[in-house]
Parts: sequence; structure tokens; C-alpha cells
Amino acid sequence: MKVKHKRTREEILNDIMLIVLNRSGRIKRTQLMTKANLSYKLMNQYLEDLINQDYIDFVNRNNHQYIIITDKGREFLDRLLKVKSFKETMGLD
Repeated sequence: MKVKHKRTREEILNDIMLIVLNRSGRIKRTQLMTKANLSYKLMNQYLEDLINQDYIDFVNRNNHQYIIITDKGREFLDRLLKVKSFKETMGLD
């Protein structure tokens, strides 16, 4: 039986970015909260950090607010996935 570990900050940021990307680059706040398995408070803290880094942004469409991934966010996610792949390849994970 595999023991579950607490996700690191890097893993949570990675999860958030991948979830947004996999939803055609946009998602509603409550959907993200559910899919990322985060409390409302924690999710907002991570979103604030990602917004401050210009990795995500908010847009209003059809009377709904969506979280979108920015071009800078896509580049960040690409680098993050490359580092993760390198760690796995080298047995560092």
C-alpha cells in the first residue's frame, strides 16, 4: 500500500496550472477548487501568488469569471514539467 504524502507547494502549483490548461486554458474558480482538492482559502492564496507572477489571470465571459493561464504561465508550466521529467529520469524524485 502506497502511503500518501502531503503535496509540496511545487506540486500544488503544478496541479493548478495543469488543471487550467487541461480545461482549454480556462476554468471557473469553484471547479478549480474541487479538481485541485484545495480549500477556498488555500486556493485563493495560490491563485494570488500565480496572479502576482503573471502566470494566470481572470476574465469575465457570459457573466462568469474564469481563471485563464497566461503565455508566461504556459512557459512556467513547460519548465516545471521539464524539471519533473528530469528528476524522474535521474531517479531524484
